[in-house]
Amino acid sequence: MVENIKDDILTINQAAQLLKVSPSTVYDLVSDEGVPGKIFAKKVGRSWRITRKEIDNFLSEKKGSNYQMSLSQTEVIKKSG
Repeated sequence: MVENIKDDILTINQAAQLLKVSPSTVYDLVSDEGVPGKIFAKKVGRSWRITRKEIDNFLSEKKGSNYQMSLSQTEVIKKSG
């Protein structure tokens, strides 16, 4: 199903499919306040909308830091070494 996600603006469920995590994990990761370590998203009515660019930024930030994000557990684990 992820192959069908070509939109630049994603729902929580689409973002979860893209990241291969549960929707509840994505809810834990989003923020509309630009909090470091979170995925910037906006609420439209009662629903969240996330741009693909913000997901890419989030993943790049996690890859380039001294911390590794465990997306399945939504906790930050310090890398050894």
